Amino acid sequence: MKYNGIEFEAIVATPTCGKSYLCDKYPEKFVDMDELKLKLKYVIPENISREELESTKGERTFPRRQTREEYMKAFYEKAEKFYREGKILIAAPHEESIEFFVNNNIKYCFVFPSNHMREEIKRRMILRGNPQKTVDENYDMFYEFYNQNINEKRAAVHYQFNKDEYLEDILKKFGCDF
Repeated sequence: MKYNGIEFEAIVATPTCGKSYLCDKYPEKFVDMDELKLKLKYVIPENISREELESTKGERTFPRRQTREEYMKAFYEKAEKFYREGKILIAAPHEESIEFFVNNNIKYCFVFPSNHMREEIKRRMILRGNPQKTVDENYDMFYEFYNQNINEKRAAVHYQFNKDEYLEDILKKFGCDF
């Protein structure tokens, strides 16, 4: 994929831009690294809906499957396997995912909301069923997160999304074929 003449192979994107939606819609093309890590860390019921899973953010009540050391080792191994298979890895801006990209020289695009998107992000979080505590924390920290995002220096590309723009739309702009 390419944006403004710069090629990249993976995506780091903030919450509410459509990572899970895209990975669910095109599982043969994309891997949701956060869901991969979550399933290695916890025993997640197979019949849980996306909305139910979203409602547990901030307070996971599932039994732990492995120690941090064990699930992180498995996480990095699986991420490397999917990358070698040619899948596009998509992650939230968690340090362990960014570290994986940096340590493996994988160029990534960092997708995050424009600074005028505070109310829109709150609306999206409510619509997808996030707990009110999580919605409020993200709302209160929006500008701090924005400043961290805009100053992130490891990404090959930065893209600020706007109202009614989701990751699938953004990747189409970048020439990704689905």
